[in-house]
Amino acid sequence: MPNTGTNTEKRTLLFGGTFDPVHNGHLYIIRKAIDLTDYERIIVMPAAISNFKPGTHPASGADRLAMLALALEHVDPHGRQIILSSYEIDRKGVSYTYDTVCEMYRRYAISGRLGFLMGDDLVAGLAGWYRFDDLKRLVDFVCFTRDGGNLDCPPGAAVRFLSVEPYHASSTDVRSGDVEGLPAEVAGYIDRHGLYYAGGNRQRG
Repeated sequence: MPNTGTNTEKRTLLFGGTFDPVHNGHLYIIRKAIDLTDYERIIVMPAAISNFKPGTHPASGADRLAMLALALEHVDPHGRQIILSSYEIDRKGVSYTYDTVCEMYRRYAISGRLGFLMGDDLVAGLAGWYRFDDLKRLVDFVCFTRDGGNLDCPPGAAVRFLSVEPYHASSTDVRSGDVEGLPAEVAGYIDRHGLYYAGGNRQRG
């Protein structure tokens, strides 16, 4: 998986989340972003603590980064650059999108505005995000949705809707022992390191 060329100006898309753990649904989103957009670089970034899930206690940052590295090896980038970033893990604590976006502009040569990949479930709450009025001037929101859009967006926000078929996979289900939606390498990592369901009931199919 290539991860060089940070000083080369590229159209760049940021995909963040807890990834606790990464599953085939996350990989499906990345593949769809490759197929449906012209972004040349995709930065995949796990959060240390999600601002949307402040009471959760995810697996360690090191484990989630390792599982993502294994999973991303099996994504065909079709000539795009895929970078796994540890920025929010290294920063620790809750990270706000505005702060992370500013840091991405400092770290990478970005052509145009940074794209921010998200699900349509977040659109309704966008206006309440930290420093949203500043954030909306820095990014184009790229939103995956079942119906191609028609959602109410905050004034002044650039939101591009992409219609995709839903992919049913859940990190919550994985943590409960249903590994059907996991890449094999990630399932093996979980077994070897005793994460989540290890030692308990495991379901496949």
